[in-house]
Amino acid sequence: MRKIIAIVLCLAMVLCCAVSLGEEAAAEKTTVGTISINGAFTLKCDLPEGYKITPVKGSRDQVIAMIASDDPAKPILYLSVAFDETYADVERMNDLSEEEFAQLERTFTDVDPTIEITYGDTGYGTRLLIAKQTYETPNYIDFLSVYKGYFVEFVMIASQEGDQTLTDEQLAMCITFLTELDFIPEETVADDAGLPPIAEMTYIAELSNYDPETNTLDALLKHTILLTPEEAAALEEGGVLIIGQETVQIDTLETLEDGSLLINDNITLTQYGDDVHVFFNGVEYLEPFTTLHLEVPETLTLMDDIDPETGEDTGSTTNRTAAEFLQLLTGEAGAADPGFASDNVYLTFDENGQMSLLQRFPVNVQ
Repeated sequence: MRKIIAIVLCLAMVLCCAVSLGEEAAAEKTTVGTISINGAFTLKCDLPEGYKITPVKGSRDQVIAMIASDDPAKPILYLSVAFDETYADVERMNDLSEEEFAQLERTFTDVDPTIEITYGDTGYGTRLLIAKQTYETPNYIDFLSVYKGYFVEFVMIASQEGDQTLTDEQLAMCITFLTELDFIPEETVADDAGLPPIAEMTYIAELSNYDPETNTLDALLKHTILLTPEEAAALEEGGVLIIGQETVQIDTLETLEDGSLLINDNITLTQYGDDVHVFFNGVEYLEPFTTLHLEVPETLTLMDDIDPETGEDTGSTTNRTAAEFLQLLTGEAGAADPGFASDNVYLTFDENGQMSLLQRFPVNVQ
């Protein structure tokens, strides 16, 4: 049980907020969340009857989702996802070797020798490790899978009221939930999420993982997350602020002289026109929403306001060629920030969706 509590409290991930399934849409799967660190994918599930999902904690680095029933006699379910560098190149648990499977099994059996390990598969064919207690009164069951370097773990804990033993029916419900959990990869995520086209668009981006052999890099695109005035007005102390991938417990809430809302002394909600913008410590919040693998064209132009020797703002703009940009990107230009380590670069795409213009200068976003 100690292991389960540690898992529920400590696993880290990037997960969008969960939404509960309305009665009128009971036949449709609930979107649990969208993740995009090591390749984007969406998790979708069928909720057990009478259950709803509540985000317990969420940020770019951590989310724990609780799936609970209004009936206190029913077990509580926890869903956690954590990126693990050790498995960064693993597409699915199916790809692990026998030795790696044995190592995962020992993380359970070394703690609790009564654990029995079996395996199942999700609806998309992704392998699941199922850890179940074998004694007469099991009080938890644990499911583990790996997808694109993420550990996906699902734990069912017996109710703390009444009979604290999990029944065969409850165990079957848990197995059904996991085996029907859909991992929908990045290409489908983009279609389902209604993302805007990148052609002739400009985004804030983080650039990384340049490969000189293929002349390609990864571009993590970000966009502003806005609230409606009605959503902002509905916030109250003791509730939660859900802003993209962030879920924040509201401990304090006050209205400032200019009408802005101040949450927990470090989050400000300010209305501009019909939208409410969110600022963390005075810096506007941007949400990563997809990662693109892009080729660097010879026609690319970098409009650079940063001195590559000092890393400071020059106060003027220097136009650099694609070749000069690659020298900065690989640290060959003696840059103060080797590898072109800029968190916020404006990236513009041409009519064909190809990189056409980069603009690098201090940007007041996070």
